[in-house]
Amino acid sequence: MENFQEYLAEITSRLSLGVKVVGKEGTVERYDQSTAPDPVMTVFPHSEEDVIEVVRYCREKGLKCFAQSGGHSWRVKNHRTIDVVICMRGLNKVFVDELDQTVTFGGGIIVGELINAVAEKGFDVTTGLANTVGVVGAVLYGGLGRYVGRYGHGVDNLVTVNLVDSDGTIHRNVNGTTNPELWWAIRGAGAAFGIITKATMKIYPQTNGGLSWTCTLIFSNPSRETIEKVFKAINSTHYGDSMFVLFSFAFVPPMGYPSLVIALWFYGPESQAEKAWERVLDPSLRPDFKQTSILPAERLNDSNDAGCSAGYRRPGLAMGIERLEITAFFEIWDLWLEFGQSEDAENSVVVMERFSKEKTLEASDEGTAFSRFHRGIVYEV
Repeated sequence: MENFQEYLAEITSRLSLGVKVVGKEGTVERYDQSTAPDPVMTVFPHSEEDVIEVVRYCREKGLKCFAQSGGHSWRVKNHRTIDVVICMRGLNKVFVDELDQTVTFGGGIIVGELINAVAEKGFDVTTGLANTVGVVGAVLYGGLGRYVGRYGHGVDNLVTVNLVDSDGTIHRNVNGTTNPELWWAIRGAGAAFGIITKATMKIYPQTNGGLSWTCTLIFSNPSRETIEKVFKAINSTHYGDSMFVLFSFAFVPPMGYPSLVIALWFYGPESQAEKAWERVLDPSLRPDFKQTSILPAERLNDSNDAGCSAGYRRPGLAMGIERLEITAFFEIWDLWLEFGQSEDAENSVVVMERFSKEKTLEASDEGTAFSRFHRGIVYEV
């Protein structure tokens, strides 16, 4: 079994009591299985020291290791050559410091766990848009979420981290004072420099009791005229710091009609939300479906849960664009319609997001490895 029994015997003696080590049959399913690693061994560490020992062991044996928490990254690089997966999910403890307004958490925590811990104390934290995504992986490469307009990107809210490098050396309390070069690199390209075992981020007191307003609009089998009107409404809206929109092309069940789905979000009272989104909510657009709701902070991302289950083939591609014009919008729509006629392609979607960027553009261009170009991207596709 590709030396698994040998590896198992050797590494178990170096780890905490009870740490699970499995072969191929126990490999953790990922969100997208199309580029999932096929490792000889998967290790489930309980502590920072366990992570150090796994990395050192892999170094000694010449094995390639790969750390994952939520397992949501598309297109895992060199996935066929990965020998050992380090599943970080056991490192998910959380401590909320209400006085300092920070939260400290393990490198295996996922978004939903962090939101719940912080919301329970009456605070907000910058996170991704899906509850099952690993916090650390998302934050290190920028960190987009509903609160980005208010609090900036995730990288701008990191306070300090512990990192295990490729030699198995632990760098504790890495920040702008203790290790300025590594700190700069981590915030924007962190996963390339090591495994984050613990991190501390800023948190913010909730406003409006933590309640946010959401509205879903569905335009089934829309005409090109309708698509253009909706597009113009989205594109011409001024995006304040409490606003976020996700719009997508999807074959909506049960009939499977090609549809334009709009998900609006506003952090504040309903009356303010309706004013902010008045162009998209214009009754003359005549959506086939409309539903509004008020969400507590701990349910911030629940609407995305249905699309976040693991174990399926979901090859995807993401990009950022500075502007989106109606000609390109129609071209994307037409290509998606054509692709959707292919065998087993009926679940294909195109998702676009727009955030307020004023807050994130306030950050210094030289302060992190996350460039100003990426900060200024208007649409995430």
